[in-house]
Amino acid sequence: MTIAAVKSIFIGVGGSLILAVFCSTFIAMDKILLIMPLFIAFNGAMTGYRLVEVLKNQIKNIPVFSLVLGIGCGALTFVAVNFAGSFIQGVLLLHIYDLLIYMAVSGFTSYLGAKLAVRYFNL
Repeated sequence: MTIAAVKSIFIGVGGSLILAVFCSTFIAMDKILLIMPLFIAFNGAMTGYRLVEVLKNQIKNIPVFSLVLGIGCGALTFVAVNFAGSFIQGVLLLHIYDLLIYMAVSGFTSYLGAKLAVRYFNL
């Protein structure tokens, strides 16, 4: 169960970073940081959906588990973006408010993605 959860988290974090790197080819870094919550929202939903898809009947409390997993995904995305941004510009780009926004957005959309998967798989 833990391997599937870790894979779901890395799918969400990796997807957000891939979208950010792709958009960095034609959008300035400051603008990417403004639209980063949209990337995190989409990949948070993917995290929740993937979690339910893989584990189906093995999870006892799907809403709580998907919410916690989404919050962790948002926090890891914050760390990855801040770490990568410090290499590019030499300073930390994000603040604690950004961390709270990333965690809230990813947690909520992960919950919604898991809810969608529960309805799709009739669990």
